[in-house]
This record gives sequence, C-alpha cells and structure tokens, in this order.
Amino acid sequence: MIYSFDGDSYIVTLRKDEELMGGLKDFVHQTNLKAAWLTGVGGALGVQLGYYNLPKREYQWQAFEQLCEIVSLTGNIARDTQGKPTFHLHGVFADETYQTIGGHVKDLVVAGTCELHIREFGQPIARQFDETTGLKLLDL
Repeated sequence: MIYSFDGDSYIVTLRKDEELMGGLKDFVHQTNLKAAWLTGVGGALGVQLGYYNLPKREYQWQAFEQLCEIVSLTGNIARDTQGKPTFHLHGVFADETYQTIGGHVKDLVVAGTCELHIREFGQPIARQFDETTGLKLLDL
C-alpha cells in the first residue's frame, strides 16, 4: 500500500495480492485518520460480499472467488466507541461476461490494482450500536 496526500485528500494504491481491509487498517494507523469518505476502482481476485437481512438482524455472507473488475467501491471510515477504526464499504463487481454483483464488502484481494480516493472528514465520526436495526450506525 502506498499513498499520497494533497492537503485535502489521499490517493491510496493497493497492489496485487494485497487485502483491502488490511491495507485500509494500515493506512488509518499510519495517518491517524479519524473519519473519511472513500471511492475506488480496480480489480479483485476475489471478494466477500454481504447482504444485511434486517428482520434476522444479520449479514448473509458469500465469497466470490473469481477475477473481477471493481466497477465501484464507495463507503466511509469512522471509529467505534473504543476508538477502533470501522469501515463501511459497498461495491459493485463485474465478471468477464460483464455481469455484476454487489453488496456490503467484507474484504477483497486485489488483482492488478485498487485505487482509492479518500477524503478526510473535518471532524471525528463515531459509530454507535442501534437497537432497532442491530447495526452500528453513524452517531452524528
């Protein structure tokens, strides 16, 4: 993982075989980022996606072990109540037949590259457990 900062935003590049979440954790640790919004593109060797079943209050996870394009990756970085970084990412991925899949991104392994634009938010954002949904939601 390498990154550049222009005073407002970061450009982060992950290389082949790097894991997205591990790279993001390293990035947040190195920069001490408190909160941000991110977008990204690139390729993945495989991805784990989730669908949140609200009535059951749980994620249904599925691994897709195939080469795919990262058509769109978007989300945010916040902190939990203990100050630990949390990542809320959604993605759309296309296979070699141009068919797409999407959902909540648990992790992915980079194929050729994963290029991220991360814009730091001006104040810390925390996540707080919400009893109604069973999710840790942004606490503004």
